[in-house]
Amino acid sequence: MRAELQTPHRDSFGRLRFSEKVEHTLARASSPPVSRIATDAEIVSVLDEASRLFPVASLSAVQRMRERNAGVVRMIEGLGARNDSAMLAYLPLSAEGAKLLIEGRFDGKNPKAEWIVAEDEIPTAIYIWMAWTPGTLARSLPAMAQIFSSLTPDGCPLFSRASTEHSMRIHTTMGFQQAAQIYPGAPEWLLVVLPEGEMVPVRKEMTVRPPAPKIEVRPVRSFEDMAMIFAVRSSTYISEQFCLYSEEFDGNDFCATHLIGFIDGDPAGCIRMRYFGDFVKVERLAVRREYRRSRLAFKLVREALALARVKGFKRFYGHARLDLVPFWAMFGFREMAERPLFKFADVEYREMELDGEASENPIGIGDDPMVTIRPEGAWNVPGPLELSNLRPSRAAFFSDMKTVSRAAH
Repeated sequence: MRAELQTPHRDSFGRLRFSEKVEHTLARASSPPVSRIATDAEIVSVLDEASRLFPVASLSAVQRMRERNAGVVRMIEGLGARNDSAMLAYLPLSAEGAKLLIEGRFDGKNPKAEWIVAEDEIPTAIYIWMAWTPGTLARSLPAMAQIFSSLTPDGCPLFSRASTEHSMRIHTTMGFQQAAQIYPGAPEWLLVVLPEGEMVPVRKEMTVRPPAPKIEVRPVRSFEDMAMIFAVRSSTYISEQFCLYSEEFDGNDFCATHLIGFIDGDPAGCIRMRYFGDFVKVERLAVRREYRRSRLAFKLVREALALARVKGFKRFYGHARLDLVPFWAMFGFREMAERPLFKFADVEYREMELDGEASENPIGIGDDPMVTIRPEGAWNVPGPLELSNLRPSRAAFFSDMKTVSRAAH
């Protein structure tokens, strides 16, 4: 898990222009909280409680958004000795979704999946769908900063809605302003915080940002793929962190599963997994410097976890560099607080673990025997050994060749 990522400073909302009061609150955070993807049970509980105070979306609407982008509802933990927690639901809007929002035609109770972007895409704007922070808003801000700044490193408009007068006062104190002051015709209830510099346009008639780069992640299955893995890790760890060749290429590469990530066809990142009994060690996450403002790192981790879950694994373990603990926490990893920090290759690390569930349909003994001999990660597609049953028999071919040879003599 030695990810070399240019993550925004944890005490900042990136380029978003919040008030000085918010910045002072972030600066005072000595032990920042972390966020993780919320469970179904947590979402049901919060929706039930919140619905008594203000209108909320239905559970089916929330699940529809999660199918499009799994990270849109997050629990924030580590808020103090009382074990308080908070929930943040946000919508990373597509160009269409942002346009509908500022035109007042966005139905927050029943949004459509195409109104938000997928996990590996950068949003045009972000809408705070719901912030459930009873008595914990100030303490939750550092985790929110990490979430929003990682979603859009270059900044984009952040929209919100105040459901009560008290909520409006809080929004105003934080630096939100009425969106209608910036976008004529926007509904009165819509609030916005803008990024520094030029505004990111969200109207159809404005110049839109270029399309998001195409991100592809797949398992490594060839020597050529491994050569690209070695190139990515050499340019990341050896060139940038100055580790030795023997430290980076540690003898474990040929007993592991690797995933390689491409951006517009260019090999840009990779990750490695090794298997131990009932757990998987996730490691060697690397993204080339020129691609670190993309969502590739997030997609690599999610694809790796998903692949291991199909293989039946529920527990995951890794070593996180201290400044990247919040990054791994976004996937549900938690610090093993009872374990001391340790160091190798001149860097300090924290042990982290994730306990979850296997895939709904993990591969197991008793499945079609052909499944386990298919290429790694392509278990739903017939492999070359299955297709061998469709070609003419090689045995018959060589038998015919022997007959021809004997006849020639």
